[in-house]
Amino acid sequence: MKKRWWIIGSVVVLLGVGYVGLNMMGSGQAMGMPVNIGTATKSTLESKILTSGVVIVEDKQKQYANVTGTLREFVVKEGDKVKKGQVIAKIDTSDVDSKILDIDAQMELARANLAKAQVGSEPEEVAQENERVLQAQREYDTAKKEYDRMHQLFTSGASTQQELDKAKSQVDSTLSTLNVAKQQLSLKKKGPRKEEIASQQAQINKLQVERGQLEKDRVQSVLVAPADGTIIAVAADNGQYVNKGTEILTLANLDNLLIQADINESDVNKMKAGQTAVIEGTTLGKQQLNAKVTRIAPTATTTQSSSGQGEKTRVKVTLTPEGDLSALKPGFHVDINISVQKIDQALQVPIEAVQQDADGSTFVWIAADGVAKKQKIETGTENELFSHVKSGLNGDEQIILSPVDSLTDGVPIMPMPGGAGMGM
Repeated sequence: MKKRWWIIGSVVVLLGVGYVGLNMMGSGQAMGMPVNIGTATKSTLESKILTSGVVIVEDKQKQYANVTGTLREFVVKEGDKVKKGQVIAKIDTSDVDSKILDIDAQMELARANLAKAQVGSEPEEVAQENERVLQAQREYDTAKKEYDRMHQLFTSGASTQQELDKAKSQVDSTLSTLNVAKQQLSLKKKGPRKEEIASQQAQINKLQVERGQLEKDRVQSVLVAPADGTIIAVAADNGQYVNKGTEILTLANLDNLLIQADINESDVNKMKAGQTAVIEGTTLGKQQLNAKVTRIAPTATTTQSSSGQGEKTRVKVTLTPEGDLSALKPGFHVDINISVQKIDQALQVPIEAVQQDADGSTFVWIAADGVAKKQKIETGTENELFSHVKSGLNGDEQIILSPVDSLTDGVPIMPMPGGAGMGM
């Protein structure tokens, strides 16, 4: 009998609990729409740009062959460190010495000719020319007398026209020889000719330039390191015949590494030189490096997206890492966390609480007296989690988190038990 009453009592209790539960559910629905709420807080708000980049070395220079010849004593390899002025290789230019000797001989002859031109004619040379004039004068006088005699004979009929023409031809020939001799004598008496001196001097100058270039080639046939650095690329082999301008190697200063990143065009307006960043990556392990933005490219580059659908426009940004860079190597990929803005004691709310009206203004829903109320706000800096509220809130309001689209001004609401807070 007692067992039966125990069973009946248990059923009554269960029915009572169910009735109470139904009443509670009904009253909950009558109280309003369940929402999560939180309050705005004040703390440091930092806006960052997360991207990736590549380690590059900007302070590098290529070395080329300055002369044509065979590369000798070229034994450096990639990774070798060299000091400024260190001999790296030599280029065999054995034909340069013979060319220099040949030019020296030409210069000696040119200097002798110049000296002769500057002195002018010797007295003996003037005397010889004067004697040639006298000789030519005598020959002309003789030819003239013979022509006169033949002309008289021709007039009297004792000579032919042919004989007279022959005599005339002889007169003309000797007169020409006499005139040339007189001109030569005149030139000898005038002294050095400026044109001849200038010509000889020009020849000497030309030879001196050629010799200077050969001497330069002889000096430049020895390749020396232009600065301290590390050989990062070798483009020639020892014993190879190289022409002037052939690339030999690339030298770089690995203590002056840079990091280059492509920043989305929508983020570039947030950036400026001097901003700080943190460098991470698998190549660094647990190590982190500080860096600074040192250069922002003045132009953007548009490329096709990897999927082939659409384009992406990015701007190259260069950062200078600081500290121990031994773990970095040119070509390594790293993760970059750039701090673009930092505000201390910023009043902030979760970014999912911020809504936008059709006119572009921003607002949040707040819980006031059991109903939802639209509150206009002005926002500023934001990161991936929070938004800075510049005006519109005093910090005491209860902010509705992740409001549903159907929420309207004045609708009854009910904070959910254990609702999510700001999490800041």
